[in-house]
Amino acid sequence: MVFMFLFNVEKAIELQKRLAKIVFDNFDSFPSLDYSKLRYIAGLDASYSRGLIHAVAVLIKYPSGELIDHVLVNQRINIPYIPGLLAFREAPGYFRALAKLKYEPDIIYVDGHGLSHPRGFGIATHIGFVLNKPSIGVAKSKLYGELVETNGRVLIKSHGRIVGEVLKHRGMELYVSIGYMIKLEDAVTLTKQLLRPEYDLPIPTALADKYTKKHK
Repeated sequence: MVFMFLFNVEKAIELQKRLAKIVFDNFDSFPSLDYSKLRYIAGLDASYSRGLIHAVAVLIKYPSGELIDHVLVNQRINIPYIPGLLAFREAPGYFRALAKLKYEPDIIYVDGHGLSHPRGFGIATHIGFVLNKPSIGVAKSKLYGELVETNGRVLIKSHGRIVGEVLKHRGMELYVSIGYMIKLEDAVTLTKQLLRPEYDLPIPTALADKYTKKHK
């Protein structure tokens, strides 16, 4: 627990700002998704108990949604919960879990936000940026940004950009946001494809959530 006191909040915030600028500078050059080459999608979620983070990575096959693999990593909590800095607390466990999957994912889904974050660098963006992979954040509640209604859609505007969309599913609102290296239209289209009537969340994070509860 002593390591908690070594975490520098100000430096972490400054790092997020610097990296977010890099991401937004390249925002317009994010590539369109080639669905014909999409094979594996990872989903990430975590739970907590007895001073541990239980980080889970699942791997599904696209487009069937078939579960291929799942990995659990238990890690001691070294950083306290600080709003807006969740990635520094959870991402190390996710990186370890992803590295142990049977196959490398083409896209990563994260239970959290991406560019719709106070500094434009939520956990989905953090993970995608570090791994240099397309990533998408899906959350059940709003974190940051202005909701803009247009042509029957509810979009999320953050830092002067349209970075997300609110989808309705099972009577709930899902906040889908760009993480990294993906266009919003592809993030929304793919998420809709991965929604199922039996789950609140898209398959990758729904299964990750299921396994975090099981292992906890």
